[in-house]
Amino acid sequence: LIVVNCIILGRAESFAGKNKIIPSIVDGVGMGLGFTIALVCMGSIREIIGAGTWFGIQILPSAIDPMLILILAPGGFFVFGVLMACANKLAEKKGKAPATLNCAGCPASASCGQAQKGGCE
Repeated sequence: LIVVNCIILGRAESFAGKNKIIPSIVDGVGMGLGFTIALVCMGSIREIIGAGTWFGIQILPSAIDPMLILILAPGGFFVFGVLMACANKLAEKKGKAPATLNCAGCPASASCGQAQKGGCE
């Protein structure tokens, strides 16, 4: 949560420094709502699969053992990875594939052995 707050504040500061008041307010509200939705989705997935409950309501039947790793700190990274994979797959289906890095985008491409060997695509 601390990192999310820092991201929102850093984004707000950089956007507000270059734009007028109304667009800055709209951007701040949009960023705040977007991160809130993302955190609620991640938290809901972790809570349902990791504990079998959602806001204190039993969702999974007691016959199913919850995956306890999801309620621990590494569970957030697992859920984030799965959500990013789903987002990339959806973007790929829509023809908006995520940007890939190659030697041209690498700051160390001049000194890298792969660039001279033609190993980069």
